[in-house]
Order: sequence, then C-alpha cells, then structure tokens
Amino acid sequence: MKVIDASETSLLPEITDHYTILGRLPDGRVCGVLPLLYHWTLHVGIDDYGYSDRYCYQTQALAEKALREWDGDGDPKEWHRHPMTGRRRDATGREWVAP
Repeated sequence: MKVIDASETSLLPEITDHYTILGRLPDGRVCGVLPLLYHWTLHVGIDDYGYSDRYCYQTQALAEKALREWDGDGDPKEWHRHPMTGRRRDATGREWVAP
C-alpha cells in the first residue's frame, strides 16, 4: 500500500485528522490507522460516511506496519480481531470465530 498525505484524498480534515497514517490500496481504497480505547484499528475503504471494513491490532506499530505492507489481497498481517466476520487470532496465529 502506498502511504499518502491527507491532502491526496478528497476526505474532509474532520475525518482524516484522527488517523495516525493513511494509505491508498492499488484499487483506490483509502485506509488509515486509528487509536481506539484499548487497541488500534486499520480502517479500510474510508469515505465521507465511514469505512467498509476494519482490522484490530494490539499496538500502533503492528497496525501501521500492516498498512504499509498490505496490497489489498486477502487480509493484512498480524491482526487479532476482524469484527466484520467475528474472527479472532491469538499470538500463535490460531484463528477462530467468536460466538
């Protein structure tokens, strides 16, 4: 993913100012890393109304690394929770769907 500046999007500053880093996937989707209360999240497909998907990370460093390295195919690396599907991962990479 190409790291971009907020000025390279058509998004309002009220949206982009909260992200620590932004990127653009080869298909044009804008992604960004955002701090939450207890973890970090990688938002995918950011637009004026929200985002289309997200992945949760234990640390800012892991989330930003995933943003830089992901090409948009499959899932980004090292996430621990994917809320849209209910999937979770532990440190060993074991994956399951939470009830």
